[in-house]
Amino acid sequence: MRNAGSMHWRLTLAVVAVLAMTAGPAAAQGRGATITISQPADATTMDPGRSTQVLTVNYFANLYDTLTRWDASLKLQPALATSWKSVNDTTWEVTLRPGVKFHDGSPLTAEDVKAVYERNMVPGKTVVQSGFATLEAVQVVNPTTIRISTKKPDPLVPVRMAQMGGYIYPARFATDEGTKELARKPIGTGAYKFASWTKDDQLVMDANREWWGWGGKAPAIERVIWKPIPDDFARLSALQRGEVDVITNVPPDEMKIVRTLTVPATRTVTFWINTTQPPLGDKRVRQALHYAMDLRSIVKNLYAGQGKPFSGGLADTDFGYNAELKAYPYDPAKAKSLLAEAGVSGGFDVTLFAGSGTMVNDKQLLEVIADMWSQVGIRAKITMMEMAQRQKMNNERTVPPGGLMLINPQSTLLDADGSLWRLFHPNGFGGKYWAGNQPGQRFHDLMEGARYSLDPRKRKELYTEATRIIHDEKPWLELFQEVIIYGASKRMAFKPRPDYRLIVSEMTAGNRP
Repeated sequence: MRNAGSMHWRLTLAVVAVLAMTAGPAAAQGRGATITISQPADATTMDPGRSTQVLTVNYFANLYDTLTRWDASLKLQPALATSWKSVNDTTWEVTLRPGVKFHDGSPLTAEDVKAVYERNMVPGKTVVQSGFATLEAVQVVNPTTIRISTKKPDPLVPVRMAQMGGYIYPARFATDEGTKELARKPIGTGAYKFASWTKDDQLVMDANREWWGWGGKAPAIERVIWKPIPDDFARLSALQRGEVDVITNVPPDEMKIVRTLTVPATRTVTFWINTTQPPLGDKRVRQALHYAMDLRSIVKNLYAGQGKPFSGGLADTDFGYNAELKAYPYDPAKAKSLLAEAGVSGGFDVTLFAGSGTMVNDKQLLEVIADMWSQVGIRAKITMMEMAQRQKMNNERTVPPGGLMLINPQSTLLDADGSLWRLFHPNGFGGKYWAGNQPGQRFHDLMEGARYSLDPRKRKELYTEATRIIHDEKPWLELFQEVIIYGASKRMAFKPRPDYRLIVSEMTAGNRP
């Protein structure tokens, strides 16, 4: 997205007063249709404050709405908010869409937004707090108006309203007891209502006939069944047999056997590294991990060339992306030299963790990396986990010393603040694994400076230096930027989104053959 930063400022410093999504899918096509979508793993929760894993967020995106939203072209649009304006450097006034109802029939009010945002602002209450850390207070002006105050000038408030965790639910669910119910039986304002959930079998949603979107027209598809199928080839077979209509995580080398839809992603493939103890606390060792990986071979052979090696922490869709930084070349001799300098020429042991279904060929990826590292003396043990176990390790920041965990984070703001700083903020998912992100450290000061600057050129300069630090320090293992590959039956029509969202209201379905 070119000039994303400057465009954000032009969009967000003016009042936006147009209806969201004024043109949607043709409602006549496939009216009453039922479709089945298959992902590699089931949701871990229905509480949008407790997961940022893309498979689970796909459920959130259909059940709930945010105040603003990204359309399929990654342009910011109104959603539950019809307009917003900057009152002063640290205050934004937001007008809510009138007449919106939750799935239980209760009206959406400013009190609901206030309750959700205040929950997200408290460290430890959710896993999305770092994205809301700039907020100071949320004030209810009247039932359809709120004022958001920030600690310092924050130009990203309008896009923060579209981020993960910004999904709105009734205020009663923002309490400690309420979230327990929300996690099982969600109530939002989204295009689809929760119908039933049989864990690890299927989750069913029905169209919300009173949804505010598409100019008040109900979604074209009446019912969507989400069916987890962990095995890649079993998902492909289910699509070929007509048992499912859309599948995610299509292996690139199998693209020719089914109808596919692809788009470059806002998501990257990385691993957390617990750098708190030797030898991974030494940046020379972390650099050696990178020199000992043949990324181009990995992308070519495991992903049929569908991926772009990267360095510096950011996908090229984010404001702050530094095109000068290139992935480390494959250089085993350099890796061995760095390990010798660090005093571990005899090698050392690490454990590679991954949740089954995190991404295409995830286990094979760990096996290939382990084999490559063995050539320079690094001994890697592989541990595959159920997705819920992986989510727990991520949420609770419990990757052990000597451990690395596969993640594939995506940007929530199309800005480094919603990716690199969301993750490496002291309260972020990677906050405790690397000392370089703490207050007083240069990286911390750069990212906080960019977070609160209203000057896009200054923000770009700060991000340029920050990405150089990531490139040099390698506080996590950086691999490549993904390409999204969906499999779809011939009756399905939709535009794949770079943000990995499967928005059923953006789809249409013809009759089954």
